[in-house]
Formats: sequence, structure tokens, C-alpha cells
Amino acid sequence: MDRLLISAASLYQRLADDDLRIIDVSMKSVVGKEAIVYETLSVIPNSYYVDLSNELVDHSSPQIHAFPSSTQVSKLMESLGITANTTIVVYDNQGIYSSPRAWWILKSFGLAKVYILDGGLPEWLKQNYPSATEYRTKAHSGSYPPLNFSTDALVFKQQVLANLTRQDFSVIDVRASGRFTGAAQEPRPGVRSGHIPKSLNLPFEQTLDEHKYKSSSELQALFSAVIQDTSKPLVFSCGSGITACIGLVAALLANYTQVALYDGSWSEWGSDHALPIEPSQP
Repeated sequence: MDRLLISAASLYQRLADDDLRIIDVSMKSVVGKEAIVYETLSVIPNSYYVDLSNELVDHSSPQIHAFPSSTQVSKLMESLGITANTTIVVYDNQGIYSSPRAWWILKSFGLAKVYILDGGLPEWLKQNYPSATEYRTKAHSGSYPPLNFSTDALVFKQQVLANLTRQDFSVIDVRASGRFTGAAQEPRPGVRSGHIPKSLNLPFEQTLDEHKYKSSSELQALFSAVIQDTSKPLVFSCGSGITACIGLVAALLANYTQVALYDGSWSEWGSDHALPIEPSQP
């Protein structure tokens, strides 16, 4: 196990550990890639399900997938019986899709022992490890230690706007190239086509080898081909803040250390007609 990922083999060896919580964070809606469809529910044994679109979203925000509050995260930790000593493994049924988002949320709130199952459920099933047909019930209660949110984890619209002039950080847009250039229509109504001016395009699927992350050396080469100034922090954007986290984790695997998420992403920027976009619109 490294600092970010855990392999299916390593997780299988630890399935019976009392201090382990396995969390399925699969999303019902998959945008930006062809979804893997399952005829029946198949989950890793002893998994809990966390609805990323509801349980870990701040519904008081106008953003589609706004970062949750510390209260939401604390309540979730308590419902799963998680303590400061618990090891958490997050996975999703697409391989690598929504699990990096869940990982970044939990890490941003100070949880130390959180890992992404590399390859997710597809890799687990590929290795012929046992599966279950139902989740464990959240029946725990307790008190989780106070959370310490890292303010460096996120950047907001006004910071991105100011950065157009300041250029303090590089914005990496992980949407497909057609959406980035504006050639493809946005899937969400009312959102303009194009991208944040001066942002760079690195589609998230390029960071993956089928349903797993590429190797560190492959990811380093990938980022080096896109980023001109490696001294600047990297801020990741996508459609609504989900797949941006795939790119963010890929950057960490490529040994970049200064990374953050533009949580509003293109759904926020592209909806605000007061903000500039490229290519320019009449």
C-alpha cells in the first residue's frame, strides 16, 4: 500500500480487519466516459455505501457537487464507526471515477488513513475475489475527533478569475478535448461551451490504463508534455468537480505536491456569462 492507492490483492488480504472500513462511492450518473453497466448489484464484501451526490454534497450551495460541510463529514464518520485509527478504502464500480473525489474530500478534512482501490470493482472482479450482493448497514454511533479542513484543498471562482492576470497557478481541465475546445456541446443545459482562458487540457482518461491508474513514470511524462512551468501549483477543473479529482490524484502519483480543486469547475464558470471563456463567444 502506498500513500494513495491500495491494490485489490492487498485489500483482499485485509478484508477481515476490524479497523478497516470499505466504502463504495459509485455514482448513479456517469458523465464524460462510457459507463460500465452491471445487471445486478455486485459489491466488495463488508462494503458500506455512501451516496456521494447526497451525503457528501453541501445542498445549501448552488453548485452541482459542492464540497460537504465538516458537520456532514463528521456525521458520516460516526455512522460508519470510524475513528482516528480506522483505515478507509474507497472504491467505485467504474474502476477510477468517483473514488478520487471521495478520497480528496476525506483527506481535505484531515483523515490520514484513506486509500483508493486502484481499479475499483472492475479490478476486484477481474481478480476473481469474492463479491456480495448487499451492503453493510450503517448502524454505528459515536463521536469522531474534530475535523481540520485544509483551506488549500479548494480554490474558488474569484481566485480563478484573479489568476487570469496573476498566473499564480496552472489550471488543468480534465474534460475531453471536444468539450475543452468548445467543439462538443456541454451535457448540462445552460452551460456555455469552451474553457477557462489560459487553462490547459489533460483529459482524465489519458491518466488511466483501462480502469487503473497508469504508472508514476507514465503519468510524469503525461504531465510534462502539458505543463510548461512545473514550479506553479496545479488547480484541477472538470464539469462539476468529480473527474477533476482523477487528474488531481494522478498529479500526486506523478510526484506533484501542490494541487487543489476548483470545486465549481466548468458547470459554475460556464454558467456565469460575466466570466470570459475561450474560444470567445459572440
